[in-house]
Amino acid sequence: MFETFMFINILGYALFKISYRPLGDIFQSFIVLGFLLFLFCDFKKAIKDKAVICLFLSILLTCLSWINSIYQIPHLAKDSPNIGILTNLFFFIFIAYWLKGNIKKVRVLWIVYAIGVFLTALTHSNDILADIMNGIAGQRIDFNYVNANHLGALSGIILLVSTYYAFKLKPIKHKILLTLFILVPSLFIVTVTQGRQIWLAILITSISTPILTSIISKKINIKSLIIILSTLIIATYLASNTKIIENRLHNENEIIPIILSGDMNSIPYSSMGIRIHFWSEAMSWIKKYPLLGTGEDTRNLVIKESTHIPKEIKMEFSHLHNGHIELIASYGLLGFSLFLYIYSLIMYSSKFYKENNEVLIISTMFILFFVIINCFESFFFFKTGEYMINIIFGGIYTFYLTHNLSMKDNNE
Repeated sequence: MFETFMFINILGYALFKISYRPLGDIFQSFIVLGFLLFLFCDFKKAIKDKAVICLFLSILLTCLSWINSIYQIPHLAKDSPNIGILTNLFFFIFIAYWLKGNIKKVRVLWIVYAIGVFLTALTHSNDILADIMNGIAGQRIDFNYVNANHLGALSGIILLVSTYYAFKLKPIKHKILLTLFILVPSLFIVTVTQGRQIWLAILITSISTPILTSIISKKINIKSLIIILSTLIIATYLASNTKIIENRLHNENEIIPIILSGDMNSIPYSSMGIRIHFWSEAMSWIKKYPLLGTGEDTRNLVIKESTHIPKEIKMEFSHLHNGHIELIASYGLLGFSLFLYIYSLIMYSSKFYKENNEVLIISTMFILFFVIINCFESFFFFKTGEYMINIIFGGIYTFYLTHNLSMKDNNE
């Protein structure tokens, strides 16, 4: 009975965390309280879990980075460390525990995540019908949620996963329902939000996932790979020739030769150019403080303390538009290494679902997608990235966590 209650709270978190946050936070609080109860009863088991150990390491790392900032940049250092920045990314452990390694619960969670994303577009938009019509007409739409890239990212992983399930599902009526109510809406949002990094991530992930999962699982089906890759090539060609995508792809083409020339002073402060300037400034900062970084506010400090970035750009932007660079600048190579380990742990965890490659495929999809989109945006340090990580990772890590806890029970 209590497990059912906790599962309801997980679904509430997935449905409302970004669509209506006050309600989502209530569900999240119950999940935290439920997990604390588990810690109280089985602390010795929990403390040995690899992800839990990483959670405590993230707290230690946050404190060390803050101490480093006090010594290295005392005039810019914060009064205290903010441990929530990194620890919030480990909420997936709490979700994983209460899913109990149940694939049906995991699938329901991911469906509710999709509904939550669509609900976010609906509740945040000032006029949803106008947004839909303007999107069809070729305008870039953000549905009044953060910016267009964020809802595009949230929908991008839905598109990838729902496409996989659309092929996998057996009954034709299930395929039709999934396509109409999840795949098509996610495709629409991905298209009208016009996030080029989202499109790139979807393309690379779609091509790489079947190849990588075949290699990892050691089950290479050449015929299936040829069919999948051929379908992707045709779909990419057709998509790139649609008016909306074609116009967006050709935007800023003129600055690419300037970027390739390496002449920083000639690169304009366009959407692409701003990112290049920010990353260049960050490299200098990282070279000074490579191991521990200088705390969570570093991404803003890199911009504000720059002597090269124009004042009007400093006033408008407060982050570097690259989650990986921000992670290194803020928490050093140690912080970056911690999350590389988390990625590998999640991939390893996916193999503990033994029925087929379903969880392995989705794990590969998400990690590839998330890594690529963070090359151009800072999803690590926004609620958007936190929400994505916790729900998808939670649904994957549950199989490893449940297996380990059951093994400990048997040993005792």
